[in-house]
Amino acid sequence: MKNVILIGANGHTAQEIIPRLLAQKDVKLTLFLRRASRMQEMQSDRVAVLEGDASNVSDLTRAIRGQEIVISTMGGSDLALKTANILQAMKSVGAQHIIVTSAGGIYDELPEPFNSWDKRRVGDDRDINLQVAQETERSGLTYTVLRPVWLTNKPTEVYELTRKGETFKGTETSRASLARLVADIVAHPAQFADQNLGVSQPNTDGDKPAAYR
Repeated sequence: MKNVILIGANGHTAQEIIPRLLAQKDVKLTLFLRRASRMQEMQSDRVAVLEGDASNVSDLTRAIRGQEIVISTMGGSDLALKTANILQAMKSVGAQHIIVTSAGGIYDELPEPFNSWDKRRVGDDRDINLQVAQETERSGLTYTVLRPVWLTNKPTEVYELTRKGETFKGTETSRASLARLVADIVAHPAQFADQNLGVSQPNTDGDKPAAYR
C-alpha cells in the first residue's frame, strides 16, 4: 500500500481529491484536519482520520510519520508558516515527497491583461504563495508545486500544464481538474518529481475569469 496524507482534508479542493485517491486501490489515506468529527464517518480500513493543527509541528510530525506522500491544499495568511512546519515534520520522520498548492501569478507569469487584474485582486497573497513555492523548492525533499489560478466548481477533470518559466495559459482552474492532477501525481510520483507546474482549464484564456467578465 502507498501511504498518503492529505493536510487540510476538509477544504473544498481536498473534498475533490479524496474520492479520486480512494479510486486507487493501492492508496491508504490519512485525513488531517482541525476537527476530526467533521469527517469521522470516513474512517475505514483504508482511511485514517486524524485531528491536528498545521500550526503545531508536533501534531504534524505525529501524523506524517510513516507517510510516503504528503499533500497540502491549504490556504490563508499563515500558509507559509504552516508549509514550513510541514517540511520540518517531513524531514524529521523521513517522508520524501510533498505535493503543495501555491498559486498562479507568483512569478508574474500570467499573460496580460490577466496578470495585472489578478495582481490587483489578490494583493499580498502572491507574496505568501511565492514563499510557499520557494520554501518547498529549497527543502531538499522531492516536491511537486502546483499553481492553479481562479478555482471553479466546474466538473471537468481536463487540465493544462505549464512549467516554471513558461507563460501561464488560461484564467481558471476547476477543483475537479486539480484533484485529478493530484491523483495522477500520486499514481505516478516520479513523473512529476521536482516540478513546479501551472495548472489551468483549457480554453479559458482571456483578460479575467468568466465569472468576473
